[in-house]
Amino acid sequence: MAAKNHIELVLKTLAVMESLAESEHGKALRDIAIEVGLVKSSVFRILYTLKEAGYVEQPETNGLYRLTLRTAGLARRNAGRLGLTELARPHLSRLRDVLDESVAIAERRAHSIVLVDALESSHPLRLTFHIGDICPIHATALGKAVAAYLSLDEVAALLNGNGLTPFTSHTNTRMHHLKAELAQAHRTGYTLNDEETVSGALILGAALFDASDTVCGAISINTPKARCPERRKRLLIESVVKAARAISSDLSNANYINPHIHAKE
Repeated sequence: MAAKNHIELVLKTLAVMESLAESEHGKALRDIAIEVGLVKSSVFRILYTLKEAGYVEQPETNGLYRLTLRTAGLARRNAGRLGLTELARPHLSRLRDVLDESVAIAERRAHSIVLVDALESSHPLRLTFHIGDICPIHATALGKAVAAYLSLDEVAALLNGNGLTPFTSHTNTRMHHLKAELAQAHRTGYTLNDEETVSGALILGAALFDASDTVCGAISINTPKARCPERRKRLLIESVVKAARAISSDLSNANYINPHIHAKE
């Protein structure tokens, strides 16, 4: 009776998924086929079907396959234990590796925006980070990216009556300028910190949204202006927006809800 209930294709599919689960950055078709002991044509059909179902993707031009976080939805109790940094880390790693620029992620808390993770580039000239730092919403790309999707009352609450503190000569200290900048960021999907907190530094940010479509944080790409001409700047903008959308999609697939915000509701 057991033999009649045995479905070989299911076992082959699970073997392919387990192979992909062991790689953070993805695997090529040939490597998967060798690892699971199947011919490439069989593995290709399995991967094709998994892609159609949303469990596998090929995000890079090199053709590597990797699991999407929709697989986390198959085991929600495990997915529920994943935090923002764990869900975003694979995307941040790829962003850092492809661009060789430092990247960071901040989480929206009830009364602040907090830097929770960062990956540094290999360049000797790079920006450094301090996990746990508060990201002011009027000066930092991370803070502005979150604030762009908040109400005026929520923005005022994050300012907490402290005003717009200057950090450099480029820091915006006028509220009407901040409102205009946040409105523009809402339209374009990205924010800039052009020497507003660190002289000589350009930081580009984009917002993240949880499974309830509520802004829950932001990511940034951070670079010295000395190696960021206009063409490079456009590439960084496109990259941070694309990565933020991918992370937000994974947050939704994993049913992630920001506990710091929704706990107070």
